Amino acid sequence: MNATLRRALGWVSAVLINVGALLFVVGLILPRSGGVPTLGVGAGICVVGLVVGAGWLAGRPSA
Repeated sequence: MNATLRRALGWVSAVLINVGALLFVVGLILPRSGGVPTLGVGAGICVVGLVVGAGWLAGRPSA
């Protein structure tokens, strides 16, 4: 995997995990509305970020 793709995956993973964590905390604080629960969306985005992060780690050069 080239360096540009690895850097992009790292940034995408970091952003998804941070936004997911923020939405998760907001979902804990705010009362539930009639739509999609914020808590579940935040947890889902965190999981997607973890998957992208796993791809980022798998693409690193071997030591």
